[in-house]
Order: sequence, then structure tokens, then C-alpha cells
Amino acid sequence: MSVRSRRSNSVSSQKSDVSDRSERRAKSPRSETSERELSESFHTECRAGFVAIVGNTKEHIKSRDQLQQALQNTGRNPTNQILDKYWTKSTVYINFDEFCDIMRKEKATTKGDLIKAFRTIDINGDGYITHDELYRVLTQRGEKMSRDEVRRLIDDADCNNDGKLDYGEFCSMMLATVEKCKKQSMEKLEKLEAKRHLDRRPSSARSRDGSPGDRQSPKPASRPPSRARDESPREKPPSRPSSARSTPRASPKTVAKDHDSPQPSPRGQVTEISKSPVAKRKVKVPQPKNIESWNHVQRKGCFHFEEDGTIISHEYKMELPHSSNVWITVQPLYLHREDKDEPVDNPVDTTVVVLRDGERDSFIQFTDIRDGEKHCLRCDLRSGSYRLLPFTTGCRLRRRKSQPKQEVPLVVTKSGEIELSRPFRDTLTDIFEILDLDGNGLLSREEFNLFQVRTSGEEVDDEAWEVVEENFELKKGELTRKGFTDLNLMEAQDNEGDTEELWVTLSSMGYNKALRQDEACPFVIDIYAEECKPKLVLEGLLEDSEDVEDAMCRFITSKGDPRELKGGKDVVLYTYSTDSRISTAVENKAGRKAAVQLDCSRSKNCSSHRADLDYTAEVPPRKTTIGHHILPSNERQEWIYRCKEAVL
Repeated sequence: MSVRSRRSNSVSSQKSDVSDRSERRAKSPRSETSERELSESFHTECRAGFVAIVGNTKEHIKSRDQLQQALQNTGRNPTNQILDKYWTKSTVYINFDEFCDIMRKEKATTKGDLIKAFRTIDINGDGYITHDELYRVLTQRGEKMSRDEVRRLIDDADCNNDGKLDYGEFCSMMLATVEKCKKQSMEKLEKLEAKRHLDRRPSSARSRDGSPGDRQSPKPASRPPSRARDESPREKPPSRPSSARSTPRASPKTVAKDHDSPQPSPRGQVTEISKSPVAKRKVKVPQPKNIESWNHVQRKGCFHFEEDGTIISHEYKMELPHSSNVWITVQPLYLHREDKDEPVDNPVDTTVVVLRDGERDSFIQFTDIRDGEKHCLRCDLRSGSYRLLPFTTGCRLRRRKSQPKQEVPLVVTKSGEIELSRPFRDTLTDIFEILDLDGNGLLSREEFNLFQVRTSGEEVDDEAWEVVEENFELKKGELTRKGFTDLNLMEAQDNEGDTEELWVTLSSMGYNKALRQDEACPFVIDIYAEECKPKLVLEGLLEDSEDVEDAMCRFITSKGDPRELKGGKDVVLYTYSTDSRISTAVENKAGRKAAVQLDCSRSKNCSSHRADLDYTAEVPPRKTTIGHHILPSNERQEWIYRCKEAVL
């Protein structure tokens, strides 16, 4: 059994299927001077890519994502296969010397490499590729791209919308982007070095003439020291007026700060928001007092990781026969909870986005009121169909860093017969509970099909369901808990005790080798309607998160505090803040792409859904994109959000 693969990819990864890197240059004799210059240039390139991610060469790359970003900063375009080669399951960090070794082995992609890869697709050799040809190759060969990734690539590349891609021009565009990344990394390195140089100089050297008199009334230098001027203490320029030194306080608090060294872009701004511990806050929740008399329906679901790190979940359709006041809640499902009244520390954030089905611009609302582990929404809805899209930021549901050292046995042998171990049986009971989305104690064919698709990538056709009906216990045409356990027992026996396929099943359901579900989060949705009986129907797995992100952008821009960023005409940052979460969105009103750095690395007790708190959002023309979702790392402690924003 194998889980579906939806790994991300770049065009350069396709060339690994059709050609080798046969154009690496043979080393030719050089003079000592030219070799030294080449070595220094390479070392500087390595430092720029490394420092842009971790700050300095004494730090370490601590994640696979950081390694990918550092290599991309140097013009490399690493595939998943290359990243897996250097960042294995046992990797804890990569230091600067190790990074340089990787750089020597992985050469930067050239235009010749890209052209050669495209020419294998261009059958008639006219320099163009149709969208259908490109889609077929990128989704079926090498590291397969998703439908959404291919669509975005085509939208960026096909400027005249003629259905064909001029791959020569496209390669040039790609390499221009690569050069831009390298340039930005070099500029960041130069800024850091300039700052360190100034910091190392003694205070006397930073004053105008170094005389003791100047140090009697110290002031920050407003400009770099100049040798052409020799002023006496009496000739000091007047200090800045108080109005220029003060900054209006607002919520969120915004402080304009000068950069420590010359910047290619305008001065950055800092947003600071201080929050008290979430666990100590008490929020008044607008739950109906007579909720017991309202019509109620409940469904379960689960958040899962795909192989590319994206999070998917179930999707639902809600039918309201009449207009009604509605109360919607969603919360994590904890199957083994000793004390139900005791709150869980730092629960996974779960949210439901409500969209009007079949309408454009159909975003209604989402469950943004938090009550303990629940996120709630109360609103009036007219009769009709609605899409309910579960969502989690990913701040707390993260990929595991390593497997437990001890592996729990899945099978045992008794009297020569293969049986399932007790821990594995208990885990199968939990999985059954998660799969039983309608909570009737049975698995319908639809529910079992979702399990089969998740664990093997295969649909349950009529023939497969007949096998289930003939061999395992059913009740009212649905699979019982015993039947589900027996099905897995049969798989273990057919494989003569080999548990490899059983571990694939468990892994795809988010379980680690200790049978702990650490890469998935089950949840429960409850719908209450005052005037009518709501109907909640499972629509399948929500694989395209574009609707969710678009809805979140709409909400943040409508509810958040807007601020036009300096140095970026028509670039607006929206900050939406609640007691338990802060979200930002960047709107680009201009006709060209915008890049905005959102550096939250100086925040206290904060976690982002991004791989790094220092994130640069690249926003297409006339589009809005999410910047950060921020949650407190520990809800029992104070948390402070500090974000330095700058248009690059």
C-alpha cells in the first residue's frame, strides 16, 4: 500500500528524468591569484545564502526548509530528492562548513540545463510547449506537481494567454528571479557586515572629532562620521524636535525605527502587540441560553499532512431548509483524556470557514471566537447550501522531527498463529472512531473509502466492497469495529507477519512508531440551528486550500487594522488580533509583484505557521496573501508579537 504523492517540484527537477549533468566544466589550470579569487567568490556566495537564513556563520541550519531556502538564495533549485540526500531522518543541524560542501556538489541551474529539459517535451522543436503538454509532464513525471502549482506556473509564464509557453523566454524569467534572490542575499550580507563594522568601532571613533568634550553630552550620530568637517563642541547641530522623537501609540503599537546600516529599501516599521496568558483570559461567549432546544447535528473529521507538508482535511456541505440563527463550534477530538473538565495545554487551533455554496465572493464568516478548546460562531443564515471548510493554521500541528527510538510491535505469534498485539488493536479502535464521521458506530462504504484513499491512494470500487461484504462483519450494510479489526488481521496474516504495509497505514493516519498520533488532529464539528433541522453531508477530502486562504484573506482585510507600508506604494499590511491569535495579510494594489519582509524573530513566546518567523511574502499584482498566523507557544505565559515590516 502506498500513500498518494503530491510533492512539490520545480521545472529543473524534470531534467533528472531525461538527462544527466554532463556539462560540468573540467577544472582548467589557473594562476594562484585567479584560484584565490574564485575561492573567495564561492565562499562569499555561500556566506550570503547561509547568513540570509540563520543570521551568521556560527549558527546552524536547523530544518529541511531552511536548507532549501539557503540553497535557493545561492541560485540552486534543489528537488525533494536532493534535499532528502542531505537532510535525513537523523540530521539535527547543518553547519556552515557542511553547507559549503553541499554547495560544491550541487551546481547552480543554468539556462542550458533548463532549455535541454524543455526540448525533450517540445516534440516539433518550434520553441513552444502547449499547456496540456506541460501539465501532463509536470504531473506525471519526476517530482509531481499539484494541479494548483501547474496552474500558477502557467499563469505567470503565459503572458499573452495564447495557450502556449515560450520556454526560452520562460527560462530567462526563471533565471532572472534566481539572480534577484542571490542579489538580495548579498545585500543582506553587506548590511550585516556594515553594522558589525560600526559596532566594533570605539565610541570616540564614532563621534565627530573624537575630542573628550564631545562625550560630555552623548547623542546618537545622525550621519556617518566625516573627515572633511572639524567642528567644535559648540557647533553641534541642534537636536531633533520632540515631535520627531515621539511616536503615536496605537493598537497595535507601531514604532518607526531607523535601520542600523544603509538599506536598499525605505526604513522598516515595527509592530508590537503584548498579550496576557491565554489560559488566564475569560471570554464572554455568545452561546444561546436555550441551546438544548435547538436542532443539532454533529460530524467528525481529521487534519492530515500530505507528503509535501501541506495540511488537508474533510470538507462538508450544510443544507438549511429555512433561514435560521445558527451556532457552530469546532474543537479537537481527544480520544484518551483522563479528565474531560481539565483543559488541554496548547491545543491545536481548529476553525471552520463558512462559504455560500455556488456563489462568487461567497465568504460568510469563520469561527473566530474561542471558548477553551472550541472555536465558535453565531450568525443568521438564510436558507440554502453552505460549504464548511475546516482549517488549522499549522502553528501547533507540525511535522515530527524524529521517530521514537522504541518501536511498538504490531503482531505477536501465539500457538503458531499470527495475531495483532494489544497496543495495535487499541490503536485500530481509535482509528475506527476517527473514521466513523457520523458517529453511528459503523463505517459506511463512503467512510471506508476515505480511509482507503488516504492509506493506499485507491478507491473502493464495487469489486473491493464485495470482498469486504463477503469476508468481514457488517451491520445494516456498514462495517463494524470487529470487521475493521479483522480486515487488518487478515492483512498481517497474508503478509506472514511482515508489518511493513501496516506501518504504511499507520503512518498515513499520522501515527509514529510508538503508536502516538502526532501528525494528525481529529476534530468534531457541532451545528445548532434554532428554526430548522440542518443537514451536514460529507463532500470528501479538501485538497485545494485556495478557497480557505482566500476566505481568510477576506476576513483579515475586513476586520484587521490596515497600514500602508513605507516605500511600497499601494502595499497595505492588515493585522488582525484576538486574545489567542494574530494574523497578517499583505495586499498588493499595484500592477507588479511586491515582496514584503515580515520579520517576527524578535517576538517572545510566539509560533508561526511559517517555517521561520522571518518570512518574506511575495504578493502577485492586485492580490492579497497571508503573511503570518501567530499563536503563543505556551498559553500559560505572556506573549509579545514584534514584527519588523519592510518592502524589499
